[in-house]
Amino acid sequence: MSADDEMAINERRKYLRKMKRRYHQADRKERGQLLDEMEAVTGLHRKSLIRLLKGDLERKPRSRQRSKTYGVDVE
Repeated sequence: MSADDEMAINERRKYLRKMKRRYHQADRKERGQLLDEMEAVTGLHRKSLIRLLKGDLERKPRSRQRSKTYGVDVE
């Protein structure tokens, strides 16, 4: 997958929300085929996809903000 073809995180989550219902209703053989398809579309590894499909697929806000990288000397 080239850099132009990569999905944004929100697009990937939207796609996985649609696939989640199909994945949970499928039998073992169909799940393997669905994982192959999702792996090709999203570019994620199978284990990452399984982990995401078990969760709620909602992005959580940061618990705390990042600190400044540079000190006062640079500013």
